[in-house]
Amino acid sequence: MPAHITIRDGSPYWWASTDIWVVPGADPNGVPGTPVAGQPAYLWAHAANTGSALANGTRIDFYWADPSAQVIVGTANPIGSAFVDLDLDPAGQDVLCLVPWVPVVVNGGHECLLAAAHGPDDASPIPDPLPNGYVFDPPAHDQIAQRNITVLMASMLASAMVISVRALPRRDKQAFISVEYGGELNQRQLMLLGLDKLALRPAPQRAVRVALSLEPICGGRHRHRHADGADGADDADGAGDAAPPADQEQVLAVSVAKTYAAGSEVGGDETLDREPGAAEDDTGAIDSAALEGAEHSQYSQYSQHGLRVNLRRGTAAAVYAAFSADGLHPGQYQLVHIIERSQGKVVGGVSYVVVQPDRQPGEAP
Repeated sequence: MPAHITIRDGSPYWWASTDIWVVPGADPNGVPGTPVAGQPAYLWAHAANTGSALANGTRIDFYWADPSAQVIVGTANPIGSAFVDLDLDPAGQDVLCLVPWVPVVVNGGHECLLAAAHGPDDASPIPDPLPNGYVFDPPAHDQIAQRNITVLMASMLASAMVISVRALPRRDKQAFISVEYGGELNQRQLMLLGLDKLALRPAPQRAVRVALSLEPICGGRHRHRHADGADGADDADGAGDAAPPADQEQVLAVSVAKTYAAGSEVGGDETLDREPGAAEDDTGAIDSAALEGAEHSQYSQYSQHGLRVNLRRGTAAAVYAAFSADGLHPGQYQLVHIIERSQGKVVGGVSYVVVQPDRQPGEAP
């Protein structure tokens, strides 16, 4: 058996790989954490050779991209490359990209990161170089991993996050964007995000809300409260929500716990057995929020459980995600996953860790 190079995907969401991480600042051997827009940072990847032949001279290419569920060559920006000799140790090695990365100001520096490995005598090599339009598909390629998870402080949610939805150059696309809530970070993920010193715990119930739109919208405190000041959270039977105006649509569904695997074990080939995004909460009731201030466009169609985006080949659209975290208590976090499906299959996602710390990172307890 020849060499077999692996950069592991995340689990259960493959776009949250812990084999890629960032060290902010000028010291690449510093503490991992969240990059800061406009300031240098260094990227690391962990690669292993699980084959039976040496993989000396393996090259690992690092990329960044605007937050997108599905990333293709041509929209991802090369950062630099690193070379490593991978022996037959399945534990693998940490590999540093010596070229510093300076995150852009868009989305406050919250960008998607990718690593792709090219090695001699690899059992199932990916093209080298990767051709324009090639889909970075981590579940289909052990040599590719994606890190698309970022931290949002609950006190800084006034600006919506912007997520790109793209069609391939030669194919029209209908994408379905939905939201899942809940889950727990393991200790390694907390460490890589720079949150391991904050003694955080996952919120026991849904504490964050997200509205999706193709038009710019705002988030922040009280974003999802009714005009009379009452909390907009739904009762279990849905009676807590007033009916939306006739010209508005129900656009997203939420779930406290993940109700279907996001392609983590079978990659992007999972076929849904029900309406994409129709997630149920722990009472079995569908909980949805009304989209405010958005109009229909030629590219979109709103449904009860998510946002459909119709794209011509080679085009892209921006989806705005407005967050509010009125129900998040000090010392808690909640995971939010914005997932893109196309033709009934998961093609990618973006995960956010919304945090309400007892103290700020770096602050003495």
